[in-house]
Amino acid sequence: MYIDEATFRQIFHKFIYIECPNALEGLSDTLEIIDGATGVLAYCFCEDLVGTSFNLLASAKKAEDGKLKVGPRCSERYARVRFNDVKDYEFEPVSELDADLSEFDDVPDDIRDNLESADKKMTMLRELEMLDGGRNIELPDFVSVTVGKKGFLPEVVWVRTTDFGDNEFYGTLHNPPKQGFGLEAGQRVRYRAYDNEGEIMLILDSSMLN
Repeated sequence: MYIDEATFRQIFHKFIYIECPNALEGLSDTLEIIDGATGVLAYCFCEDLVGTSFNLLASAKKAEDGKLKVGPRCSERYARVRFNDVKDYEFEPVSELDADLSEFDDVPDDIRDNLESADKKMTMLRELEMLDGGRNIELPDFVSVTVGKKGFLPEVVWVRTTDFGDNEFYGTLHNPPKQGFGLEAGQRVRYRAYDNEGEIMLILDSSMLN
């Protein structure tokens, strides 16, 4: 599967193997490239205002039997690339491969403590699977929300979500609907989550519409 085809939860806070043999030469100043390397070991997380990022940990070699040989750990603590840099590469969760990652046990907590948001609400929102169906995988704080009004066609807008309450979510409207509805870009908005036969729908609070 290509990274661009993954769901957010398939990669977020996961160790993944990225198949990128043709890119390894360009990473030789960052990683020690082992003989026969076919890709890299990386850890996916989310940075404020940047979005989905990948911490490069080591070069790696995947064998036909599914074993993953991992090279020496990167000497640069936070060597990382953005989603757009790797979206066209194939990947596999390392949990599905035979690999010893004991050397990297400290990575998840280190990332959470030093690279992710200090805002606990943002951390909780990113962990909330209820919003996953509407997330932008590259910028996961942005979710697609449906705007509807009687007599009008429903539209989908992007909202950067920053807060939540009792089954209510709050954020900033990124793009106003084409039909207007009295909404403007940059406006603080409120939306709710509804269960529609097992599918979560995110719908803007109708009280905000003119």
